Parts: sequence; structure tokens; C-alpha cells
Amino acid sequence: MSYYGSNGEHKTVIETPDYMIKEIVDEFGKFFDPCPINPQYDGLKIDWDLTKINYVNPPYARGQIKLWVEKCHIEFNKGAKIVLLIPAYTDTKYFHEFIYQKNDVNIRFIKGRIKFKGYNTQCSFPSMLVLWGLGK
Repeated sequence: MSYYGSNGEHKTVIETPDYMIKEIVDEFGKFFDPCPINPQYDGLKIDWDLTKINYVNPPYARGQIKLWVEKCHIEFNKGAKIVLLIPAYTDTKYFHEFIYQKNDVNIRFIKGRIKFKGYNTQCSFPSMLVLWGLGK
């Protein structure tokens, strides 16, 4: 499976840089990760934690981001609080259907381009954090 929006390394696992994890923990506290690097479960099929923040950095293979955005929406409607890191593709159907101008959903556009762990260069796309139920 190819990595789209590639920096030329064609990986689908996009691991969050340590500094971003630290910033998320510092602001929101310890979190549950429904899509870890080496999962023991399918985060799209389980119920997420309602007692702490859920941090989601989904696989970036074609079609995967949409599935995770939809799952974030479903879990938010159950009461989950979510921080989602995805490419800032504001032209997508999922962006307009589940994120843009929705109640209690806030967007933070990330300045510059992220250099994900395990990559030699910055990614070729802008990124954003989408906050469900967490204010601005």
C-alpha cells in the first residue's frame, strides 16, 4: 500500500514526533491511542476511552484517514474527547462532513511541515490538529 502525499519514502505509518506528543500530553494529559504503531486491536472496531483524551494519528494510506475521521465523529457523539492529527486537506468530503464548522469541533493548523519519526525529510503536506470536545 503506497503512502499518498509522499515525501518519497512511501510509508503508511506516520509516527508522531516526540515533541508533539509532549505538547499534547502537557496540554491535555495522558491519552489513549486507538491506532498505535503495533496495535493489539482494531481501533476502528473498539469503543474508545471516555475517561481521558483519545489521541489519533491514523495511517495515511489512501482511504484510511476518512475512516478514522468518521470513527472520531462516532466516538465524539458517544462522549469521547479527541485530538486528531491529519493532513490539512480542506477540500475533502470528510473535512466538510465531519470537521468544518461543526459544534464543539476546533481546528488548529500547524505552522510549517512536520518531520514525522522515521523520515529523513519533512512531509509534503500541511497538517492540522482537530479537537473534538476540547475547546480552542
